[in-house]
Amino acid sequence: MSPIVPSLPPHLVQLGFDYVLAVETGDDAATARLAPEVQQLPGLLPGIAEPIVFPVTALPDDT
Repeated sequence: MSPIVPSLPPHLVQLGFDYVLAVETGDDAATARLAPEVQQLPGLLPGIAEPIVFPVTALPDDT
């Protein structure tokens, strides 16, 4: 099985998840610490989230 986002090394995927977790939990200190790194990587969060979030949150066609 091929990786979901083959162009992203594991440490960047971890960075993305750490940032989202910090934002979601309201950890302002961690969010501020991680924000500069995440901002330098345009497309990081969408690249991680798209193959995970869209399939999980998609509504069935019969709605």
